[in-house]
Parts: sequence; C-alpha cells; structure tokens
Amino acid sequence: WWWHPEAMAMLCAKALENDIETEYVRNLVRVHRLAPEEPPQHIESWPWPVKIHTLGRFSLLLDDRPARFPGKAQHKPLELLKALIAFGGRDVGSERLAEVLWPDATGDAAQSALDTTLHRLRKIMGNDKAVELREGHVSLDPRCCWVDVWALERLMNQAEKSGSPELTEKALALYRGHFLGTETEQSWAIPLRERLRNRVLRHLVREGRILEDAKRWKKAAEFYQKVLEMDNLAEEAYQRLMLSYQRMGRRAEALAVYQRCRKILSSVFGIEPSPETEAIYRQIKDDEVVKTKNLPLRR
Repeated sequence: WWWHPEAMAMLCAKALENDIETEYVRNLVRVHRLAPEEPPQHIESWPWPVKIHTLGRFSLLLDDRPARFPGKAQHKPLELLKALIAFGGRDVGSERLAEVLWPDATGDAAQSALDTTLHRLRKIMGNDKAVELREGHVSLDPRCCWVDVWALERLMNQAEKSGSPELTEKALALYRGHFLGTETEQSWAIPLRERLRNRVLRHLVREGRILEDAKRWKKAAEFYQKVLEMDNLAEEAYQRLMLSYQRMGRRAEALAVYQRCRKILSSVFGIEPSPETEAIYRQIKDDEVVKTKNLPLRR
C-alpha cells in the first residue's frame, strides 16, 4: 500500500542526482519501470535505454553499451540521427530532414528514402518508440532517449536561475567539445554548434563575474581559463582573468595574461588589445612598480 510509482520515481531521480546508492537505484528503476512525470534529462546516470553523445564526439549507447552495427555500414541512419538532434530533436519536419540529407532527390523519392532510413535507425536502436514520426514530424522520445545537448541546456538553465557554480561545473563536464566538431562539417550542424559554444562562453563569463562579486578570485580565474581554452580570442576573459590574478596578489601572472592576449590578437587579427585591456594592464603594471618601490632595502 505504501508503494507510489510517481513518488518513487521522483525519489530515485533525486538519489541519482546526488550520487546516492547509484547502482541500487538504477536497478530499482529498471525492475519497476519507473518514469518521472518529466524526463530527468539532466541526470546522465538514469538507466536510459538510449544515450546519445554529440559534444566533442559522437556515440550511441544502448542500455549503456556501445551500439553494434553488424552487416553493412549504417552511415545514413546515423546521419539522420545527427541531423535530427541538430534541428532540436523534437517535431522536426520530415521535409526538412529529407531536403538536407537527400538534396538531389525529388519529393517522393526523398520521402521514401527518409522512411526507409528511419526504419533502419529504429532497428539500430532496438526500440520502435525511440524515434517517432507523427503528422509529418520526427521526434526523439525524451522518455527513453538521453541526449547530451538536452542535458547541457537544462543544467545551464538551472544554473542561471540559481547562480550555482556547482551546476555550472556539472554542465561543463558534459561539454567535452563542440557539437559534432570532429564528425561533420555539414552546414546543418553549424547553427547549433555555434549557439551552444556561444552560450557556454557567455555562461562561463557570467558565472565568473558572480564569483568575483563573492570575492572567490581563484574560482573565478578557473572559469576564465576555461573560457580561453574554448576560445583564445575572447578578450573579455583575458581582462577578467588579469583582474582576478591582481586581486589574488599574483601580478606577474596577470601581466603574463596580458602578453598572451597581445600575442594572440596580433597573430590572428594583426591588431592591438582594446583600450579597456590596455587600461587594466597599465593599472596592474603601475601597482607592481609601486610595490617594488616600497620594498625595504637589504643591507
């Protein structure tokens, strides 16, 4: 009488979110087929039948095991899966998918090719419900499919609402590289790739500023370093990193950041740092001169 599937599903999600008895909870979910009202896309450790990684690499896991492709190569079904995710993964028009995947085919031929490829994709996944075609629109079912892009965006939404650097770090753990960065240079992958990259960069800078306000200079510097690892032309990150080092009393490192910024901008664009960057540099350099002058003389 005490067993309430909805409540247990919620408790299991909370347990996995906080790494509590992970294997026991995952087994509980499988045995009782528990499913929260809202799919817990931000929890990678939930026992998803299908898991899809697209950030930095592409991989398809079925029940936590790499998908096997016996027989002929499955290039087209996997390309369909990648394009579907690139367009949002939900309610994507079949005509749009057919147009980008079979640009030289006529209407009926392209639709027939899409239907055949969709059938092959479902067969690979071993789950007819994983990919739905309804009223001319294709969707991945979020109740059985986990996608790293969806998890990343949900975690960033939560982090932005709460201002939690811990949630930001969870999101960053998912961002292992740009969307399909080494998989394809198709034009349909570029909009999502750039949107995610820019959003992660903005999010990191914003979280860094929050940490600065809390006087957590070291943590803020770590965030700005991550920005520069992703985009070494992000001049604002150089500025904030210089200031963070200055406030920690690490002026030599702050000056080295300026030199790095100057070298990168000169080699890539042939330009000097902005007046704002130069002003921060002069301020730090003047502080260093004052500090040196005030040192006691040794006899």
